[in-house]
Amino acid sequence: MKKLFPFVLVVLFLACDSDENKAGRFLIKGNEALGKGDYNEAVRLYSEAIAKNDQYVEAYNNRGVANYKDGKYIEAIIDYTQILIQINPDFTEARRNRVNAYLDAGRYEKALEDLVELERVFPDSAFVDFSRGLVYHEMKEFNLSIAAFEKSYEKDNSNPETLVNVANGYYMIRDFDKAKETLQLAIGLDATEPNSYNTMALIATEEKNYPLALSQVEEALSLDGANPFFLNNRGYIHLLMNNLESAEKDIRRAIIGAPENPWAYRNRGILFFMQNRFTDAVRNFQQAAKYDENIPRLNFYWASALNELGRNKEACERVAYLKNKESQESKALVAKVCN
Repeated sequence: MKKLFPFVLVVLFLACDSDENKAGRFLIKGNEALGKGDYNEAVRLYSEAIAKNDQYVEAYNNRGVANYKDGKYIEAIIDYTQILIQINPDFTEARRNRVNAYLDAGRYEKALEDLVELERVFPDSAFVDFSRGLVYHEMKEFNLSIAAFEKSYEKDNSNPETLVNVANGYYMIRDFDKAKETLQLAIGLDATEPNSYNTMALIATEEKNYPLALSQVEEALSLDGANPFFLNNRGYIHLLMNNLESAEKDIRRAIIGAPENPWAYRNRGILFFMQNRFTDAVRNFQQAAKYDENIPRLNFYWASALNELGRNKEACERVAYLKNKESQESKALVAKVCN
């Protein structure tokens, strides 16, 4: 989702140098720093504005935006909450921004509560349903996510990103035909939306059509060449095609671009496993698990690497986390490491 963070610009016509006017000047300077991506300086300037006027909703809101963009989600939530509880409960920009902060902080129920409040004010808003779809997707409630995105699309059928998110939901529940059908609609709406091709690549990968997967992710990268998630997906396809040198380059760039993406660490772990660098593989699997230990294939390769290192007790403990315990591959691994 291309998240929006409303922040307020002010123009001052100064007759005297009151605290209110000083606060306004600090807000303007903070906005300039925020626009340049200097988030620490923006926070400092907004804090100066608040020191001059502790009821300055625009300064709290914009400081929340700066904190959010700097990855300080809790600090952002505190700023938005200060507005909504202490100053102006009807300041909807703060509530919209707080939804995004709750989402990225993993506080999904709180995000849903704010969306209920926003829906009362904006009953016809596609944004509310879109955001609800994002929350449900992160909660792995994929059917609810699909329904929310489809409702958003009914209200605004001009946004191809909504259709891509519907398709992503179908991909997660492995309804690939429905996902592909939806992606074709998205491409018809906007053929320059790169996420459509990336999701197509994911589906082709699951269907083991690796040449098609590679061509689709290349199309995505032609539209957004520095996207670390697309690079990571291409790296994984290269792994499956045994193009290890190409895989290593893509995965390294993916980790630099998105250092908290667990899928990239999983992929680098698989790369090291294929290179017989089992200790390095385990270290990367552990890093991936810090963010999400339920990623497909993570625990299979992790247990396999532990087994190669002779750490059979740990390997046997790790196979308990396998997602598909009934597959022949999983059963063979369990028999190998737990006997």
